[in-house]
Formats: sequence, structure tokens, C-alpha cells
Amino acid sequence: MSDFVYMRPPWGEGEIQKVEAKPEVIGPLMVAGYSQCEPPANTQEVTTHVDD
Repeated sequence: MSDFVYMRPPWGEGEIQKVEAKPEVIGPLMVAGYSQCEPPANTQEVTTHVDD
């Protein structure tokens, strides 16, 4: 399970926020109209190996 989730603001206005995946953090955002979404396309996954 991820320690963070991405939340989209109400009506798609504003920037996507990366927040802790805890009920006490996500709950108030969802009440305010935020919804969980996919990570932004420009986010790169960090890996511990390098392909030669």
C-alpha cells in the first residue's frame, strides 16, 4: 500500500495534491469535494536499479 495518494480538487480547478494516505487527512478533503485520482503524468517513479 502506498503511503501517499493524489487528490483532485472539486470541479477539477486547481492543482492535484499529494497527501498522506490516512483517514484523518483524506476524510476532510473528501468532505470538501476532493476525489482520489491518478498521479500526474509528469511524475517519474524512482527505482533502485538502472538499466544499462
